Amino acid sequence: MTLFCEASNAAISHCDLFGFVLRELYPKARYLYIYRNVINVAKSSARMSNVGPSMLRYMQLMYPKLMNDWMGYGGTDYTDAHFDNFLTWAAARALATMKAYVDFRRQGFDIKGVRYEDLVTHPLETCQRLMEACGFPESLAEKAVRGMQDDSQKKTKISRERMKKFRDAEVTTDIIESMNMYAAKYDLPPVNEECILEGTMA
Repeated sequence: MTLFCEASNAAISHCDLFGFVLRELYPKARYLYIYRNVINVAKSSARMSNVGPSMLRYMQLMYPKLMNDWMGYGGTDYTDAHFDNFLTWAAARALATMKAYVDFRRQGFDIKGVRYEDLVTHPLETCQRLMEACGFPESLAEKAVRGMQDDSQKKTKISRERMKKFRDAEVTTDIIESMNMYAAKYDLPPVNEECILEGTMA
């Protein structure tokens, strides 16, 4: 398994530049980052691979490399990287975005986190907090919850109904260990432990 390089100064300069551009272009905008349990992200990605394996294979080779190069997290490692399994690749991709979110916050960028699990277990309360954070009337939360009940991918290859036909991939102890190697590289909690990122709306 190829290891990532340590986060370099390039990560700081890219994040600072990106944050500066966003603030200049959209000074009144509010920024949110939605994240999910990493193991569940990996399982979901694995289910999707059943309907589009060729595209996901391209993403495995190119998307993480480009993304990590841009952020300065050693994306060039992906050029010759061989992941032992699809689940670890999907976890590494999710962890990279979590690392970027943490870096943005620590460099002063005003962005808040939202847990997907909170949206699922407490949809109304979470949407009310979202409306407040974005400066919208709290009354819109009920509309947001109703919208979440609809399948945005209805009549597509990745509709909820279609995805139900595929079983979740098995996440073995070895796979979790390989995921945790990337979590450690990004200075994030192990994927098999609860992760609440700083700045997450409570």
